[in-house]
Amino acid sequence: MTARVLPAPPSPSRRIVQLDGLRAIAVLAVFAQHALGAPLWMGVDLFFVLSGFLITGILLERKAREQSYFSYFYARRARRILPPYLLLMAVSSVLFGFGWAKHWEWYAFFATNIGDALGQSGHESLNVLWSLAVEEQFYIVWPFVILLLPERVLGWVAAASIVLVPVLRAVATPWFATYWPIYYLTPFRMDLLAAGALLAVAVRRDPEALQPFRPLAMLGCIVALAVLAWLHLHYPRFRAENTPLSNAALYSVSLVLCTSIVVIALQSKGIVKRLLSHPVLVYIGTISYTVYLVHLSILYALWTLVPLPMNRYASAACALALTLVYASVTWFVFEKRLIHGTASRRPHPAAPRAGAAHIAHTAHTAHTAQTTQTFSPPPLP
Repeated sequence: MTARVLPAPPSPSRRIVQLDGLRAIAVLAVFAQHALGAPLWMGVDLFFVLSGFLITGILLERKAREQSYFSYFYARRARRILPPYLLLMAVSSVLFGFGWAKHWEWYAFFATNIGDALGQSGHESLNVLWSLAVEEQFYIVWPFVILLLPERVLGWVAAASIVLVPVLRAVATPWFATYWPIYYLTPFRMDLLAAGALLAVAVRRDPEALQPFRPLAMLGCIVALAVLAWLHLHYPRFRAENTPLSNAALYSVSLVLCTSIVVIALQSKGIVKRLLSHPVLVYIGTISYTVYLVHLSILYALWTLVPLPMNRYASAACALALTLVYASVTWFVFEKRLIHGTASRRPHPAAPRAGAAHIAHTAHTAHTAQTTQTFSPPPLP
């Protein structure tokens, strides 16, 4: 008698293909925000939750195995983050000059979110780096927290952060003339990363922990979308009001939305799983870090360098095509090799039938911190 094989549970330390598709949807939302002015600033929040889930899971597994911990994590981060980052700075310098060099310290030490909060940054296309700075600052501290605390306590710390950070945003609101510092600075945004971390702890302690919450996640997603849509239609300036209510509540609604989406993706079946696992979405998700880095530079280059007038949709389509070409070239020329090494040239062993969607995940793809900063592009015909 053949034993029935159960589906492999979603593990934050293994590749979950539908999260690549989700990452693609998030980066396309970011692109639409910048290229078309779509009210999709929540895309960056989704990336933060994904990052917290994936990287916390990877660190927990390294800790449990008592393998190299800090050297593994930071070496992988450096190989993933630095080469495309340095190439972006070179491309930006060629296209827009060296204005960023007046504030080089923000770029050298991954502190551009602080520079943006102070109004000290380079060309507007480099504003995408604020969210990368948030993640790198968070991951200076978070690996130590994971290493030193038991998993149960770690879960309570993550939950406490989710509760306390909105209070911090409300209390800190009078300190700033605009809402941008609240939006940019790590202490005010780390509840999203903590939400992802809490999901990772829950799944590690019980692989089926999220299954009972799928209906609640669907409800949370619907309600959060309805609230955000209602605010956009009736109070379009709510986000810019810089009040304790707007700063505390709005980003928490986004947290509910993004966390719910991740839970749904992890528990997805049928058509939802097939959609998120579509090869096109999975590929865009794979290269999404570089798509994030360069898309705004390409948009600004088109807006300023193309001699013939283009309408907004034509320029967006052209910029998206160029962005995907650039990201594909850098992926195959050096990113894939730096990340996977010689393993990328060897065929993967066949995965078990029940776990085919869960092959070994790499820490580098966890980082897709994308930006959705609101800005006003040059007027287009």
